[in-house]
Amino acid sequence: MKKFTFIAAVAAALVFASCGGNKAKGQDDADTVSFEQSQIEAKIMLELDSIADIYNNLGPVTGIMQNGKIVLSDEEKRVKPTYLVDPKAADNLSLLSQKYRALAVLDVDKQVAALYGMDVDAYKAAIAKIIADINDPAQNADMEITTEQIKAVYVAMKDNGRVNFFWELATAAFVEQLYVISQNTEKFLPAFDDKSAADFTYHLALLKMALDDLGTYDKNIKSLAEILEPLNELNAINVAQFKEQLEKIKPQIETARAEMLK
Repeated sequence: MKKFTFIAAVAAALVFASCGGNKAKGQDDADTVSFEQSQIEAKIMLELDSIADIYNNLGPVTGIMQNGKIVLSDEEKRVKPTYLVDPKAADNLSLLSQKYRALAVLDVDKQVAALYGMDVDAYKAAIAKIIADINDPAQNADMEITTEQIKAVYVAMKDNGRVNFFWELATAAFVEQLYVISQNTEKFLPAFDDKSAADFTYHLALLKMALDDLGTYDKNIKSLAEILEPLNELNAINVAQFKEQLEKIKPQIETARAEMLK
């Protein structure tokens, strides 16, 4: 059974947490029509803070690319991945929601490309362009993806009135990482132990809780919740279950990934 003690922790945290909301700053008109952070009820923001705290304490979903457990041989590096997003995708995005999602997706793909010894300059340029476009002080192309850094990003984005975009980033990063793993389970799954597999899949449950809370305030968040819906079967508590579930829902993962930047 999944780690539902985390949900109890959310409920307990609500008793002690406190927060406020600010009007979103610097957002495109198309995005602000359906979302203003100041509209979020205090009790909902309390819950979002608690979910974010648990989510971030699980560790970055991209951690397997950084823990040194994935090592490719020279022969493996010759077979370049064909499933990564073209960095040029960043050129055709108009909404902030799209740009935040693309930022997360391209960052994951940049890490994969680096593993294969590919030139990542195009990814770096695309990421820098998006960061300039979104004009969010919380985003930095050179930031280290650590638990503490992500916690700081959440606080900064909430202070900037962009808490919704934090969850756009988190969801896109999760889906892209899940997609990458599903494309090469033989190479990526050995980087997991039972705990990290359970923690990784538990991100999904927490994402759904946060998106459900925000969905009534933001149409883009509601669409994200719908994208995640077909992934409900992902609730592994060990590596063996994770492998089995990845194989079973691989088509749904591919669909979710395809929908992410639309």
